[in-house]
Amino acid sequence: MAIEPNGRTELTQATDRMPVGRFLMTAAHGDQRNGMLVTRVQKCADEPITVTVAVQKGHALSPLIRDSAVFGLCELRGRDLILSRLFNRPGDLHGEDPFLGHSLVPDTAGIPIPTASASWVRCELIRHLDIEADHEIYIGRVIAGGVIEPPTDACEVDSLPTARKRLNGTATKKVKTPTRARPGLDNRVVSPTQGVEGSKIPESNDTP
Repeated sequence: MAIEPNGRTELTQATDRMPVGRFLMTAAHGDQRNGMLVTRVQKCADEPITVTVAVQKGHALSPLIRDSAVFGLCELRGRDLILSRLFNRPGDLHGEDPFLGHSLVPDTAGIPIPTASASWVRCELIRHLDIEADHEIYIGRVIAGGVIEPPTDACEVDSLPTARKRLNGTATKKVKTPTRARPGLDNRVVSPTQGVEGSKIPESNDTP
């Protein structure tokens, strides 16, 4: 097995190319509810619709999912910043309800689903696998769900002068962002003929 100069093996590089996404996994039990960011989500069956989620061990959702046997999965919007920042710092929550002040989808049987999500599903836990690795696997049967943001509106546009639009992970043609005018410089009105103020163009003395 070849070793790259940066210490990563070709095997790691190959598996890193496998598809991942940006999801918020949520759970609630009693008066406790919480969420965490996950990327390894996969639909694994069509009838009934079933999904698998790989989660790093020792997370805060473990007791909530175990006691309620239900969890939610929310697809994050391409331009989402609020949910990403909030649940990327679980240590800063200090046991408080992270969903306070956020608009939630109604009628989800108590599972917190932020309306800032692009889509969501609520799953009944049917299997929990504690494998000999740093992650554990949850398998859930989808019992409810919905789409909040249409797929065509979920394009991610980078904030660079020359950016690539991405739709469902596929890069499209480059698009130029409009250049902003600089106040006092680019907004000046320049006459076609610039001369000295008050001067006139001399008339010719030649007779026809």
